[in-house]
Amino acid sequence: MKLYLLFIIGISLFISRCNTSFEDKKDFNNDDFTENTDNEDFNSDNLNDLEEKMEEIMDENSANNEKLIKEIIEVKANDAKSVKIEIKIAACRLNLSSGAKELFKGGFAYSQKKWKPIIIYNVKNGIGFLSIEQPENNNMNFNDDDQYVWNLKFTNKLPIDFNLEFGAGISEIKLSDLNVRNFNMTMGVGKTELDLIGDWKQNTEIHMDGGIGYTKVYMPDNVGVKINVTKGLGNIDVKNLIKKDDKTYINKLYGKTEKTINIYIKTGIGKIDIE
Repeated sequence: MKLYLLFIIGISLFISRCNTSFEDKKDFNNDDFTENTDNEDFNSDNLNDLEEKMEEIMDENSANNEKLIKEIIEVKANDAKSVKIEIKIAACRLNLSSGAKELFKGGFAYSQKKWKPIIIYNVKNGIGFLSIEQPENNNMNFNDDDQYVWNLKFTNKLPIDFNLEFGAGISEIKLSDLNVRNFNMTMGVGKTELDLIGDWKQNTEIHMDGGIGYTKVYMPDNVGVKINVTKGLGNIDVKNLIKKDDKTYINKLYGKTEKTINIYIKTGIGKIDIE
């Protein structure tokens, strides 16, 4: 009961502070932000209410859409041979995937001017350093009609190391089409879907530090995978993998493919599904 109350308090706090939005626009449209809702195994009235609020932004006639500030920002790799990317978000609706012709192309929609993302890029010794941050604001309170959406696309032509700090919101992340070496994600409050299905270009390490809410990980079926789990207060459900011990799972291809994905998961409060 104590665990359940902690979870509900966290989700309630998130719902009261975060809403998101977008509307049709070239390269920044509804298809980019469609949420997968046909694979829910974790039933929470709070999360369901949150998803309903997210769907409200699909309404082109919404009065809130008229107030949105929308922009598309692109960054070229210049002479970088690899890139380190740091993303810091307090609260928003996030999509992250491949699809950028240059290093980065981001679509942003927000309802307050002071929420304009801060983007900094430089290259040193052949390594690109890209920082994408939600601006700090000591009084960053979300009103009922406030909306915030980030749609981030990256190149698949360069090796990338990601460090993502995600405070609150709903995130959909697809990594397999990217040239990812390392992906580190610290999760706060909300829902995260991590899609690893596809062709992998190199060995990859993924570190996920769970927060409060629900996380679902979709596993690839054509590359060896090893998962190391550190259990906190949350629950974890692992399907179609071989259990080696209380902390380790592998798939049937582990040790048999040229590429390998090593995943390190620390559970928080809530639930993590891996399938």
